[in-house]
Amino acid sequence: MQLSTADSKPLIFLILEDHPEVAQNNCLFLQKLEPLALCIICNSHADALERLKLETPDLVTVDLLFGTFTGEQYAISSLRFLQQVFQDYPFLNILIYTSEYDYLKPLTNLMGRHQGGFVVVSKMERRKVFLDGARHALEGKLEIPRELRYGIDFNDRELQVLSLLCKESLTDKAIAQQLNLSLKTVQNCVLRLKMKMDIDYLDENCTSARVALCMQAVRRKLILP
Repeated sequence: MQLSTADSKPLIFLILEDHPEVAQNNCLFLQKLEPLALCIICNSHADALERLKLETPDLVTVDLLFGTFTGEQYAISSLRFLQQVFQDYPFLNILIYTSEYDYLKPLTNLMGRHQGGFVVVSKMERRKVFLDGARHALEGKLEIPRELRYGIDFNDRELQVLSLLCKESLTDKAIAQQLNLSLKTVQNCVLRLKMKMDIDYLDENCTSARVALCMQAVRRKLILP
């Protein structure tokens, strides 16, 4: 799958990983999406933040756990890095890979308000899951495990889309026209809403999925009946 065209610039992947071999392997896998993609490898969070000041990559991949000199692994530096990214780069596409989802729970609301793609995948899954996660993050999707969805926030755009979808029964195309957004942006908003309300297992083309979405929105008092 090639994501850029002959006239476009090659994709840039920023890989935040403290193991050089793993970082290089991640780069090789990401280049399956775009063979001409450029990989920028950073082995510290400080270096990654400095690099972000110079240019905005198409995707940032983050290994949540970083090792210490004593051989232990901690997530605190990665969580602080993500907090800074959420604040300064709200449209950045991010892929998190970790074997411990619970570390991300303090950032649930920030993840919910982030407007760029944000995908969390497990290190325990096959590499295809990593690659699919990268693709989905590049597409602007939000995909997080169910255990991280409790109390997640909704951003203003999502609430606008939700209101038009449920109170005025508009199609995605009509919502896009009314809000002056692309159809893809609106479709991503609907997918995010379904994920945040834990009904993303329903077929997105099924009428009942939209009904279920609106029922959940009323139940959660996001819109008035």
